[in-house]
Amino acid sequence: MKNFLMAAAAAVLLGAPAYAATVADSGPAYQAMLDGKWSEAETALRQSLAENPKDASRLLNLAFVLQNTGRAEEAAKVYQQVLQLDQNPAVAVYDEYTLSKPARAKQVARSAMATIENAKR
Repeated sequence: MKNFLMAAAAAVLLGAPAYAATVADSGPAYQAMLDGKWSEAETALRQSLAENPKDASRLLNLAFVLQNTGRAEEAAKVYQQVLQLDQNPAVAVYDEYTLSKPARAKQVARSAMATIENAKR
């Protein structure tokens, strides 16, 4: 299953990390995130993660939701979970400047954690 990271315009403006979306199985969490329905997205992501707690894409999504709802410390803990995974799946990063560039889930988590740390200063 291919994982993709898509940077939302709001995320770029707020300095928040991009969020991951599994194209083949995007479902309600992805749509809720696109619509800015953070509570719905969080619920759907937590349900999905209950079935597969090591899904890096969904962990990144959950951290993104937490960060965008003012829970940076909780988001940092989820990014830590990504960093502790045995696997480091490749993802395609989309931003406002490029169509796609390769990245690794742990690279995205490290970058997001740096954003959180910088915001504390």
